[in-house]
Amino acid sequence: MRVSITLLTLSVLGFSSAHGYTLEKTSANAVIFQLDGKPVTANQDFYIVDQNNKAKVLVRVEKFTSKQAKAKVVKGNIANAQVGMSLRPVRTPASVPAEGQMAAQITTRPTKPRNTWGFMTSYMMSSMNAKFSYNGTNQSAAMSGSSIGLLGYYDYTLNKNLQVRGIGGLETFDAKQAKDAAVCEKGTSKECNVKINYLSLYAMGKYNLTGGKNRFWIGGGLGYLLAMGKSSTVLDTSLITSNQVLTLGLGLDIGSGTKNQIPVSLDYSLFPSSATVSASIISVKVGFGFGQ
Repeated sequence: MRVSITLLTLSVLGFSSAHGYTLEKTSANAVIFQLDGKPVTANQDFYIVDQNNKAKVLVRVEKFTSKQAKAKVVKGNIANAQVGMSLRPVRTPASVPAEGQMAAQITTRPTKPRNTWGFMTSYMMSSMNAKFSYNGTNQSAAMSGSSIGLLGYYDYTLNKNLQVRGIGGLETFDAKQAKDAAVCEKGTSKECNVKINYLSLYAMGKYNLTGGKNRFWIGGGLGYLLAMGKSSTVLDTSLITSNQVLTLGLGLDIGSGTKNQIPVSLDYSLFPSSATVSASIISVKVGFGFGQ
C-alpha cells in the first residue's frame, strides 16, 4: 500500500515538473504565469494546457522576471484558460497532440500572401512635350496636369515572393500649358492642351521585399491604353487610337483584418517617344482589396 501511494505521488510530481509553469492571472489579451524555477526567454511561445495535456491557448512571452512572466495571447480563446492550468513550451508543430482540436488550430505557420481583388483610386500627374508648327515657325509646348482614375485590380500569387497584378479601369491623360501668344489650335488659342480618356489595362509582376501581414514590393510591367475620347489643340487627334506604356512601380500592401488589404503604390508609366512627342504619367494609387 505504501509503495502504491509513493508511486502515485511521484507520478503527480513528475507530471507537474514536466511543465513547471503555472497560470496565475488572465486578462482579455494577456496572461501572467509562475516560472516555478524554470527558464524562459523573450518571445518564447507556450501552450496553456488542460488536465488532459490538450492545448487551449497559444501565448508569447513579452517580459519576465526571475519568478513570473507576462505573455500576450497569440491564438485561442482566453476564456478556455483558467488560473492554475499548466503551460507547456512550444518546441515544434509535431509536438502538438493530434487529438487536441484546439492545438491543431493554433499551430503557427508562416504567413503566405493570398490572391486578392479590389478597387483603386488613382491620382495621375501627366506630362507631355510636343513640337508643332504654326505659320511656318517651329513651336513647342511643355504641358502638365493632373486627373483622377478609377480602377479594379486582381493579385495572383505565384509563391511567397512573386505575384502578378492585373489592373483595369478608366483613366484620363490631362495636360496643358498657357502661351503668351495664340499659337495653339492653328493660332486661335493661347492654351496648348491634350485630354485623352483611356480604357486602361495593365499587367505587372510584383516582387515582395518583405513578408508577413504588410508587404513592401517593387515591380514592373506593361500597359495597353485604348482611347475612348480625345481632344487637343496641339496634336492631330485622328492619329490617337491606342498607346502602350512601360510601367515601373513600388508599393505597400497593408494587411487589414484576416484576409483584406489596403494596396498603396507609386507608379511611373512611360509612353513610346517620337520625333515630336514624348509623354509620361506618375500615379499614386490607393484602394481596398478582399482576400480569397
